Amino acid sequence: MLPTAPDLRRHAHDLAKAFHVNLVEAVQMARTPEAAIAIPMGRTVVVAPITDESTYAIALHEMGHLVSPWGALHGTGNLTREAEDAAWAWAKHYALEWTPFMEKVATWARSSYDAVESPPATKPAPPAPAAPIGQQINWRKWR
Repeated sequence: MLPTAPDLRRHAHDLAKAFHVNLVEAVQMARTPEAAIAIPMGRTVVVAPITDESTYAIALHEMGHLVSPWGALHGTGNLTREAEDAAWAWAKHYALEWTPFMEKVATWARSSYDAVESPPATKPAPPAPAAPIGQQINWRKWR
């Protein structure tokens, strides 16, 4: 059985506490959850409210930038593809469960590092309705 949205939220906060990260869920970011940010000074991550598997994956990814040895947010503003991959690897390792949709979100986010000149690919399409995802995803935030 897949974790519920409250399970995902609770787990993200438990991880933040365990790794000494301040996890802030900002309602103002609900319209653009991909705009999450990790701030090295103060070890703070600011994300949209964790309401589904996509916002959970993004929250864990941002924590990965602060706590993964290769996450590369240790005072520099320039991220490399390797640092991005390390933050996603950390998120995947510590997630309660890594779903195919979470992998789609990670793949979409990584695409911004594939070509400097071109924008990221379009955001991932929602999973097929028959696929059990544990909760409903609000797709309006991905527009």
